[in-house]
Amino acid sequence: RGLLARPTGFGLDNFRDAFASGLGYGVRNSSILAVSTCALSIVLGGIAGYAISFMHFHFRRGLASFMNACIYISTMLIALPLFLQYRDLHLVNNLLGALLIFMGLRLPFSVYLFKSYFDEFSPELIEAAKMDGVSDLRIFWSIVFPLSKGVVITVLLFNFSAVWTDYLIGLLFLQQERLMTIMPMIMYIFGSGPMVTHATSLGQGFAGLFVATVPIVVIYFFTKRYYIEGLTLGSLK
Repeated sequence: RGLLARPTGFGLDNFRDAFASGLGYGVRNSSILAVSTCALSIVLGGIAGYAISFMHFHFRRGLASFMNACIYISTMLIALPLFLQYRDLHLVNNLLGALLIFMGLRLPFSVYLFKSYFDEFSPELIEAAKMDGVSDLRIFWSIVFPLSKGVVITVLLFNFSAVWTDYLIGLLFLQQERLMTIMPMIMYIFGSGPMVTHATSLGQGFAGLFVATVPIVVIYFFTKRYYIEGLTLGSLK
């Protein structure tokens, strides 16, 4: 008997107890934030990447450099001043407020990936469409975006993984139990979180970790071919 003893049977009791302890709240809130961040970063990142690659306007290179620089901003560095601002704006314990933070953190990297991919497109194709009187927005949605499945899947997987597995933002900005994301909730179930008032068996915590792993594994399994294609974008330029 002990932690390393051979299992004596299989059951779903730990999963049931984990959801009874609040894991469902974490799954729901992380799903909302991750799906919303992915959808917005794909749409806005794609449009911004197209504009930087194919449209000519003032400060285009400066905007690209600024977006690249934002990739290196540390979440730990901005967490405290951002929390103080959110407290004054009454955005703590607000899913929309957390979504704004995730968008600010994930959008620069999304723009970088889209721009790197769009730089591989033939400019003659875009110019021919413009000569036919097609607007830039129509070119993006009808021509460029349908040919960008690889980079879309890459942005989706990177951003979903980052938001789904986030701990710091969820811990600081979503402190109410009904608003907690999945990683802080799992630590709460394990009995080692900052708001814990009870001790819980390890089985429930590991059941929560299993639930947290499943979506990422499933998404990668069905999109790995496009994900690998997206990772190699620009390598042959």
